[in-house]
Amino acid sequence: MNTMKKIFMFFALALMVSCGGNNVKESVDDGITISGNFEGVEHVKAGDKAQITIMGSDEVIAETAIAEDLSFVLDINVDKVQFASLAINDNHVALLALDGNDMTVSYNAEKDQFDCEGSELHSKLRDAMDGFMKVLYDESATEETILGYIDDFVVANKNSAAAIYFLQYYNMFGGDSVRYAELFNMIEGDFDHLYLYQEQKSQVENAVNTAIGADLVDIRLKNAAGNEVSVAELCKSGKWVLVDFWATWCGPCRGEIPHLVAAYEKFAPKGLEIYGVSFDNNGTEERWKQFVEENNMTWINVWGTDEKGGWSVAKHLNVNAIPANFLYSPEGKLVAKNLRGEDIEKILAEHIK
Repeated sequence: MNTMKKIFMFFALALMVSCGGNNVKESVDDGITISGNFEGVEHVKAGDKAQITIMGSDEVIAETAIAEDLSFVLDINVDKVQFASLAINDNHVALLALDGNDMTVSYNAEKDQFDCEGSELHSKLRDAMDGFMKVLYDESATEETILGYIDDFVVANKNSAAAIYFLQYYNMFGGDSVRYAELFNMIEGDFDHLYLYQEQKSQVENAVNTAIGADLVDIRLKNAAGNEVSVAELCKSGKWVLVDFWATWCGPCRGEIPHLVAAYEKFAPKGLEIYGVSFDNNGTEERWKQFVEENNMTWINVWGTDEKGGWSVAKHLNVNAIPANFLYSPEGKLVAKNLRGEDIEKILAEHIK
């Protein structure tokens, strides 16, 4: 299992644990009151701002000053189930699943997490994620068992927004794009308004691009010299092209570099080209160029970060975690993906003679 993904998931999932409730429903027809206390939270003081923002939006829909006893009360109006961020002075502290019922939030200093009550949707996610964390940190865990857990939860909760929230992790752990689309299409309910639903809808539409045998969707980006390089043109020239998404700040990506270097030295004479798409942060181009040179990455390296901070260039391949890579034949067909470690040379040898 990819270490970066596992670490990412730990923090992503930890946002949702220890939240529960009962006798509530997953429909919204009245205003909601979010109340609680930030006692025990480091650096929080009276007068700081408690805020609510809907996931996928930068707009603060409710804000109030934290009281002298560090309590807060926020009244919000949402007409459907939603996922929202609770923040202090614009800094996210907890993810809330809103299902039309009032919620209370408190800080659990012993566990260093926020507890909440009042939302059945939140409770459902808490229980699922508690189980998921056990699977993730089981030493015997495999990709199959991890994906199986997600699959089972989505199928069992297909009429709940909880399935939408949980489905996002299927791609993050390298799930099959065809099965991902099947799971998405199982979900029943009026969830078009949810940011995650729209993201997943887009990913399902792009799933055809990540199926083995799929046609290449061209990528044209600039290399270190400022010249635009096309993947499609490389294939047309007779090259096998491994499109590799990575970043210098990504530990697992750096761990793959020696394997890529070895594979390139062996298979470049046989027609392999690597097209390395960097997602380094804007303003770090010189550091990226130096890193590439120092690590003997002599293949084609292009700058993939856009004005929004990166990632959009890979949306058509549903890349939402790195490292990720895709091997294309000279005919422009996807023949393999997510090659890792020693398997890189093994898989390349199966295709490049």
